[in-house]
Amino acid sequence: MSTPTFQIPKDVIAPIIQANITAAIAQAMGSSGKVLETAIHTILAMRVDSSGKPSSYSSDSNRTWLDWAIGDAIRNAARAAIEEQVGTLQAALKQQMVAQLTKKNSPLIKQIAEGLAAGAFSPDSIKWRLTINPEPRG
Repeated sequence: MSTPTFQIPKDVIAPIIQANITAAIAQAMGSSGKVLETAIHTILAMRVDSSGKPSSYSSDSNRTWLDWAIGDAIRNAARAAIEEQVGTLQAALKQQMVAQLTKKNSPLIKQIAEGLAAGAFSPDSIKWRLTINPEPRG
């Protein structure tokens, strides 16, 4: 006598198994309030690098995510305030730049000329870029 076997499709069994696994994990972890508290604490205390991402290098992970987020918010607010101020002064800045560029013996012109000369005659400051675009034979 052989043992009977049942053929049950995977798409019927998979949701049932997933629901049982989820329920077991939730029961093992405790109440949902405790799970949320643990998750939030873990995220806020996570060590991150200068861009707010977890890093595998201990030297990069020198701040918590909360410290990084506060610093990033302050930097963004300061950047917005500076851009707003510069926007209101844009016409005056443009006028001053034109005045400096048209002035004889301008220190700004001297700096620009020195920078161009240094770049032209100093091989270690010259940067090269090579782009190769293959073309199909035809």
